[in-house]
Amino acid sequence: MKLLLLNHNVVERSTFYRAFYFGREFADLGHEVTLASISRRNVLRPVVGMREGVRFVETPDLGMSLIRTGWDPWDTAWRILRFLGERFDVVHGFDCRPVVLGPCLTLKALGRTAWISDWADWWGRGGAISLRKSWVGRVAFAPFETFLEERFRHLADQVTVTSRALEGRALALGIARERVHHIPSGANVRTIPVLDAEDCRRQLALPHDAPIACFVGFVQYDLALAVRAFAVARRTVPHARLLLVGPPNRQAERWISDLGLDRAVHATGPLPFARVPVAMGAADVLLLPYSNTLANRARGPIKLGDYLAAGRAVLANPVGDLVEVFQADEIGVLAPDDVEGYGTALADLLQDRQRTARMGRTARKVAEDKYAWKHVCGKLLEVYGQVT
Repeated sequence: MKLLLLNHNVVERSTFYRAFYFGREFADLGHEVTLASISRRNVLRPVVGMREGVRFVETPDLGMSLIRTGWDPWDTAWRILRFLGERFDVVHGFDCRPVVLGPCLTLKALGRTAWISDWADWWGRGGAISLRKSWVGRVAFAPFETFLEERFRHLADQVTVTSRALEGRALALGIARERVHHIPSGANVRTIPVLDAEDCRRQLALPHDAPIACFVGFVQYDLALAVRAFAVARRTVPHARLLLVGPPNRQAERWISDLGLDRAVHATGPLPFARVPVAMGAADVLLLPYSNTLANRARGPIKLGDYLAAGRAVLANPVGDLVEVFQADEIGVLAPDDVEGYGTALADLLQDRQRTARMGRTARKVAEDKYAWKHVCGKLLEVYGQVT
């Protein structure tokens, strides 16, 4: 098959990875895959290349900040004109921002290809958009976001969702049950290895004997829970360290200072993806704070799969689909989503390295046997087979 995957994120952010991980598995199976995602910087010209068998098209975009997340009319028009010149068997649009929706609707209306709509986040109607820091993103965009994610999906040939909550929402919109498919994100066992902790700590100049927790994230809605809970854990494990991987966060810097954690927290800033496994490998426990919000209940976090692939114990919260995953296998602990409860659970894990090591081994095994992207890819190919 000839496949077109359209994403609304800047390259190497958020749902980009869901599209890319599917794409490279399809490429391995002999399919011809094109993935379009927003260029980090280019405003007029695309960047075209190959990565792991996938043809990459980084599309030019005039947006900045929040606007560079799929809203740009220029990028939308550019994609429509670019991909009208090719024939595809399937176009899979990841979420419904204009740069994805415009080309999908156009190709579908012209009878050029079947359209699959992927729903990866609950944005409007009280979802992730309400967590934005800026008023423009949180309030002004909310009605438009809700309209886009609800109004057009019934036109798609099939709808894929990453969580049970989004599955229920799709069905509530009147989309037929046989057209809605729950396909969670997988585990990246392909490029995230299990690394030696001591070597990773040496590379990052971290103490080799300290218990270490690590939080990785570009989206940092629940970072406050991780930092404040770490302060609670330090009451019991005073020599523990916290490793933060992601963009600088001024609020987090204030929390760290106010809590007296300056010498205990190591912030790397954003790392190239190839270096992220080193940070995860340095940890005893990987943090997946997940407060009980609508946005989190509807998410199927790609980060969980990365954590499992790294072979480390995971500390999360009993929210959404995480409950089913953690009940099935001993990959970590689900703790209350309050500071004291999460912090106490973290202290317990940091004090028991035999337990965390055992959980880490289990995490890697289930990542390989159950959650690897090649397994998830098979389910998606069945969906494609229904429309081609």
